[in-house]
Amino acid sequence: MVKEQYKVADVIPHSSPMVLLDNIIEQHNDELSAEITISESSRFFEREYGGVPCWVGIEYMAQAIAALAGIHSKQKNEAIKLGFLLGTRKYNMPGKIFEVGETYQIKVKQLYMDDSGLASFDCRILNGNLLCVQAKLNVFETDDAQQILETNK
Repeated sequence: MVKEQYKVADVIPHSSPMVLLDNIIEQHNDELSAEITISESSRFFEREYGGVPCWVGIEYMAQAIAALAGIHSKQKNEAIKLGFLLGTRKYNMPGKIFEVGETYQIKVKQLYMDDSGLASFDCRILNGNLLCVQAKLNVFETDDAQQILETNK
């Protein structure tokens, strides 16, 4: 379990207004649970639908993965690394909207990570016991993001 309570903004390489998660609930080894409560001021809120579209869940899950990586970096007294979302398989969203006033739990579990920084995660977003989104996300973490960004110019 988390020995220290981390703030999301302190463990991900995002800045406001793109820090989307509200809290880190728990972290143990290669698993993390976070939460977000949807309001009319939530980023990506769509008034005509009364919530945030479920496709935004991919970013919620990616930020939970980033938070897990950030906690691991902080525990090792290392700088937080930039990560890249490479893609997803089987993005399943039984619902269409994250509804206003509801709190959602984002759960990520690392399935593997190789020495190059390539990793895969099993991810779920729940509202209580109700599964709202499920996917496997593939990510890449690097010590030298600048080299990757310059290579792709």
